[in-house]
Formats: sequence, structure tokens, C-alpha cells
Amino acid sequence: MPAPLDLGLRFIVEPSGSSLSADERKLLRELRPAGIMLRRRNFRQDASYPDWLAEYGKLLADVRAAIGRERIMVSVDHEGGQVHRFPAPITRFPYPAFYARELNAVEAVAGAMGRELASLGINVSFSPTADIHSNPANPVINQRAFGTTTAEVCPAVVAFARALRSTGITPCAKHFPGHGDTAVDSHLALPSLRLTVAELEQRELQPFAALIRDKIELVMSAHIELAQVDPGVPATLSRKIMTGLLREKLGFSGVTIADAMGMKGLGDVLAARAASVQAHEAGIDLMLMVGDSVSLADAAAAKLSLADYAAGANSGQMAELERAQRRIEALLAILGQHACSQLSSDVLAAHAKLAQALSLNSQWAKFDFNPVGFT
Repeated sequence: MPAPLDLGLRFIVEPSGSSLSADERKLLRELRPAGIMLRRRNFRQDASYPDWLAEYGKLLADVRAAIGRERIMVSVDHEGGQVHRFPAPITRFPYPAFYARELNAVEAVAGAMGRELASLGINVSFSPTADIHSNPANPVINQRAFGTTTAEVCPAVVAFARALRSTGITPCAKHFPGHGDTAVDSHLALPSLRLTVAELEQRELQPFAALIRDKIELVMSAHIELAQVDPGVPATLSRKIMTGLLREKLGFSGVTIADAMGMKGLGDVLAARAASVQAHEAGIDLMLMVGDSVSLADAAAAKLSLADYAAGANSGQMAELERAQRRIEALLAILGQHACSQLSSDVLAAHAKLAQALSLNSQWAKFDFNPVGFT
């Protein structure tokens, strides 16, 4: 007999500040999500290290208590450059483009990042970026990518994921099926690519295939249209892409997660509350219900949409709901559950020295890049 559906497990949400409000506690108790994602707003940016760490540690404890589940996902976007959420003295490493050609540097950065993330009780980093920066006009990927060719990106993302995993942090490949050739920022609108499946296989899909062969645990979707594959449908909502390409063609058996469902690339097509059913049917397991335009209340409403869908599901649809839940439960079972702890000044000084050396010695050192949505 299969376990009853626990539809709250399908969501990752974010607290609105550095402490939980009474309404947030209530919504977390009702929703019981798989976990949370952190942003700058969840940390006291103006406080000393001991002070902000203590307040943040209480936030995590309160989140766990409200959810009522000891094993949760504590996730963050952490790539370096402007994709950095934490106050000092957590190290701000440069973007991957600064160091990606040297695999020993890739491993050193991922190892240092992982050690710092684990000290913050985090167990999932939404990295590495597996996109190939093949379009110089790309306004959102650019230096976040590990290179401009498959030969550069594939070994670097695998090395990064392995080193991150060695510190107890679970990596996540993004943004499937590849955001690097777009000329539009999916935070602002829906980008479109006219690449065929054969063309995708030659370039965009290769880093994901390499990571899948290396047993990557999580893959994040992109809110982009593949006009030659599924016209008019964002990849996040496309069964041809998230199931046909990712699971059936590339053989991915882990957990899929939608990129932030408040982004315009998805919101221009469907409201975040209603998109959960379409995303599930496409092959998405976890809904990243975060961003300035969505809230915990939206996640609760999306859960009700999934519940209505489950109530009328046929046997095949119910089996897919159950498989998604089992994948999420299996992921939660292996996630490290790290305690918050203050890192020594020696460790932080060594990490800062590494970050400075990589920044100064890079061809990108004088190149200004500040994508929308990451400050």
C-alpha cells in the first residue's frame, strides 16, 4: 500500500525576513514544505558575525519547529559574484568564469563554499550553473557559466559538483535544458531558442549529461521556450522537455526542481499558484515558490491546486504523484542536516585569500557584470 500523499513536500518556500512572523509560522505548519530557500533578506546584513549568525540560527530552528519535520532542505543560490546572499565574513568568491579553466581552482572554490555553507546549516546549493555561455548578448548567464564551450564547461561542472558534495552540500545542475544561448533574462520575460533536439544534444545538453553520469541529485528547470521542441511552452511546464529530454533521453532519475516560480518567464504564461499542476505534469518534483512576487500564501494555494488534481487523478496520474513524492523523500533522507557554527578566523582568512587571488589573476577582472535579480 503506497504512503498517503504529502503534497506540502512538493514545495520550497522562503521566509520574508530574518525571523518568522506569526502568519508564517501558521502557514509553515499547514503547508509542511520540503524546506526553504534563503536570500539576503534572511540575514542581518548590518550585524556582526556572532550576532547575525545567532539570529539566523534561531530562524532555522523556528522553521524546523513550524514545519514539524527534522529533515528539511535548506537551500541557497550561491555562485559567487553578485549571486551571494550572506553578510561578512562569509567569502564572496568571483563568478565561475574567473577560475573555471583550472580544475584545481574549481575544486578549491567549491570546497571552501561548501565548508562555509555547511557552517550555516545549509545542505543544498543551487549550483553549478551548467549553462554554456555561447551568446555574448546573454544578459543573465554570462560570467555565471563555467565557459563558452562544452569542452570548458563539462569537466568544470562535474569537478565543482563533486567537491561541493564532499563537504556535505548537495549540488543542483541548472538551468535545464540550457540558458546560455538566450538573449533575454527569464526574470523579466520568456526567452526563446530555435535549436533542434539534435543541436541541443551537440552543446546545451552535454554538461547536464555529464553531471547525470556523475549521479547529480537535483536538476533545475529553465523558464525558456524551445520553439522547435514545444512551441509556446516554458521548459518548466513542458513534458517534452522535463520528461522527454531530461528523464527519457538523458536518463535522469533524481529530483527535478522548477526555477523560481515568481519569475516573469513563467508568470507571463501562468500565475504561480496555478502552475503547480502543469509543472507536475511536465515532470517537475519540487516547486521553488520564492521571489518578490510570490509568498508562502501562494505556496499554500498551489498545494490546494495539487490536492484538487490528486482528488480526480486516474491510476496513472496517481502513480506519477507517488513517484515524485518518493524521489523527494529519498533526497531528504540523504541531505546533511548541519548545525550552525562560527568558522575560525584562520579558515575565513584562507578563503578570502583564495577569492582575492582568483579575482586578480583573471581575464574577467575588469569586466562589469551585474545581472538583474541577484543583488
